[in-house]
Amino acid sequence: PAPPRAAGTAEGHRHAPDSAVTPDHPAYVIFTSGSTGRPKGVVTPHRGLAALATAQAERLGIDDGSRVLQLASPSFDASVMETLMALATGATLVVPEPGPLAGPLLGETIARRRVSHALIPPTALTGLEPDGLDCLRTLIVGGEACTAPLTARWAPGRRMVNAYGPTEATACVTMSAPLAPGATPPIGTPLHGVRAHVLDTLLRPVPPGGTGELYVAGPGVAQGYLGRPRLTAERFTAEPGGPRGSRMYRTGDLVSRTQEGSLLYHGRADDQVKVRGFRVEPGEIVAALQARPEIRAAAVVLRQDDPAGPRRLVAYLVPAAYPAEAAESDPAAPSGIATDRRPEAEEAEKIDTAALRTALARVLPDHMVPSAFVSVPGLPVTANGKLDRDALPAPDFGAATGDTAPEGPAEETLAALFAEVLALPSVGAEDSFFALGGDSILSMQLVARARAAGLRLTPREVFEQTSVRAL
Repeated sequence: PAPPRAAGTAEGHRHAPDSAVTPDHPAYVIFTSGSTGRPKGVVTPHRGLAALATAQAERLGIDDGSRVLQLASPSFDASVMETLMALATGATLVVPEPGPLAGPLLGETIARRRVSHALIPPTALTGLEPDGLDCLRTLIVGGEACTAPLTARWAPGRRMVNAYGPTEATACVTMSAPLAPGATPPIGTPLHGVRAHVLDTLLRPVPPGGTGELYVAGPGVAQGYLGRPRLTAERFTAEPGGPRGSRMYRTGDLVSRTQEGSLLYHGRADDQVKVRGFRVEPGEIVAALQARPEIRAAAVVLRQDDPAGPRRLVAYLVPAAYPAEAAESDPAAPSGIATDRRPEAEEAEKIDTAALRTALARVLPDHMVPSAFVSVPGLPVTANGKLDRDALPAPDFGAATGDTAPEGPAEETLAALFAEVLALPSVGAEDSFFALGGDSILSMQLVARARAAGLRLTPREVFEQTSVRAL
């Protein structure tokens, strides 16, 4: 005999089975990294999942014939988007073989498994070419800022959408319209039910065109951080003018709103760094670098490899001429850094850094020009497809020094002081103090040591006449 049907599944039943679970109960907990090193468990309710599934089906053109790639780790909230993309619409979820999936292997998997929809972080796209991926009808980028050059490479021939959202708001809160080559792509407009507020430091609305911090409210806002009431209170606040009892999440992201209502991303409020006393947004430097035709991708970080040494801006560059197939990661290399050493690969790594520095100086203030440029075959990524900052190699600042020898006792003394302050073996007579990593604090140290050695200098002179010979 046939087994009895479960309650609510037999023909003629009009009601769903009873359940004690409500839309406001937790659906899952995903841990994200914390600034203190202690991970934060984000408690996400069921209510936001239904809203996200509906929005994705509407905006991404998914139907029961679509094939969605499961690229993200289950420990990353992008996997929630991928799963809902497929299972909430009747599409197929394509689960690849175990192991890292990037570069040419990612392209091969998309083509062989006939993937039609994929969510891929921008960094993971830098080692992949769009040629031969006609099956990929919809490409969603997210997790990191999407650049104009990336859009120019990938938007033609397919629907390309820029998605944005924090883990604390059920993975995604805004999506762009289909992108076209041109200006920097926006992160788009809020999904159905999402309320996006661009506010200043006093929680006042910022007018269109002005930059403020993004706060989001709506059904997808998480309950908070598991077992962290103080941190929850800091990041989840009452929504001004919202429904009674509604809360909003403070994203920490800087955005502006266009006259048409679309949001533009301007980086993290807490990513800003201080260089020579100036606040610097690394994203601005990255944008200037990636506007150069010889550069495919770039990252800029502030490094201090020697605890006693100076902090320096370092730019990591993926040359546009680097062979795409050479970016395939060596499993033995840390965090997927490519290790191709063929002659054509090594030749492609040679970027004229002197010319690049001159070009950047025309469009950026002096304090925003990186102290060092490091060519890499590809930007290393974490298991979640984001930039792996810890795997970026330390620059060799000694290689940036020139070979012009100092002449006379004054130049020799000053060159030795340059090297001492900058923690370098030696310094050439025409090397710029700031190009080698100097800043306002180090310039004062230089002046003090120069005066102790009998050389009269002022900090202003160091800023204006930056080399040993000029001083």
